[in-house]
Amino acid sequence: MKTILCRTLTAAVLALAVLLAPAPEAPAHKSVLKVEFAERRELNILIDDFTLTDQDGKRVAFGKLRGKPVVVNFMYTSCPDVCPLLTASLKILRDHMKPAEARDIRFLSITTDPEVDTPEVLKAYSQRHKADAPNWSWLTGNDRELRPVWQGFGVSVERIAKGLIEHTTLTVVADAQGYMRFAYFGSAPDPDMLLKDLRALAQEPAA
Repeated sequence: MKTILCRTLTAAVLALAVLLAPAPEAPAHKSVLKVEFAERRELNILIDDFTLTDQDGKRVAFGKLRGKPVVVNFMYTSCPDVCPLLTASLKILRDHMKPAEARDIRFLSITTDPEVDTPEVLKAYSQRHKADAPNWSWLTGNDRELRPVWQGFGVSVERIAKGLIEHTTLTVVADAQGYMRFAYFGSAPDPDMLLKDLRALAQEPAA
């Protein structure tokens, strides 16, 4: 499976590179052509409960997701490079899960740009990237709601200009009890390692 997932991710990266590449004479974005997997760390930190609004305008409470592993990442829809790669990595992960696994795992993508990322914008983004699965919530809120969530996950967010945000590139795997167990820092978490971590958590005895 590792070869399949890596090849799929590489193909996704190459496709994105073509879309993101500037004019032929410009040398920018060369690094996009190479997949460099995110740094992985093992943790055991309880995640504070939070409630945000999803792409359908519904309120989603993290505390009510207890009982199943959750994959959480941070992104914004007008990001020109890193966030699309992250979305591609997670879509590859989800697409290669067994149906039963996909049903038992939730995905939460949390915006770092609430000024732009309304529920409607997030919904369009998820559809554009073919990441509008039933178990994948794209979350937003106002600054007062989001800032404690960013801080709770250790995500730094800085607005450079409208639609341009610098933020910590983080993907988290939480266990069924709401503890942050694995953190991936970087734009392309290894789908194989993510799947391995999720399967390990699924085998743990219920608390």
